[in-house]
Amino acid sequence: MRSTGKFEVGSVKNRMAEGFIELQLDSLCLTQALLGVVSDNFRYVSITRQAEKITIQIILATHCGEDFEEIDDLKTEFEALQPGPVDFDVEVFVSEEPIILEPPNESSIVVFKRRE
Repeated sequence: MRSTGKFEVGSVKNRMAEGFIELQLDSLCLTQALLGVVSDNFRYVSITRQAEKITIQIILATHCGEDFEEIDDLKTEFEALQPGPVDFDVEVFVSEEPIILEPPNESSIVVFKRRE
């Protein structure tokens, strides 16, 4: 039995769709974990999934110890909301630079952006 280009494309599309569904579920877990965490200092929060690796990116306006403590709690809550073990990193940046949103794609979702 030989494979056809159409079958291979369908397989790729199925894997992409499954990856996007996983990203949406991760986004839901992150949104739930963010409840009560976001302060006026939070500018942006996104989640990216590359294969089995998740990266949460947070941009704060200023360095605030209380927000960093809340972010530590966020990590624990996010992990607890996952259906199983998950490999993830949280990157925190402090910046007042303008935030330029990338076009939506199948590997990244912005879950929060402050109106500026």
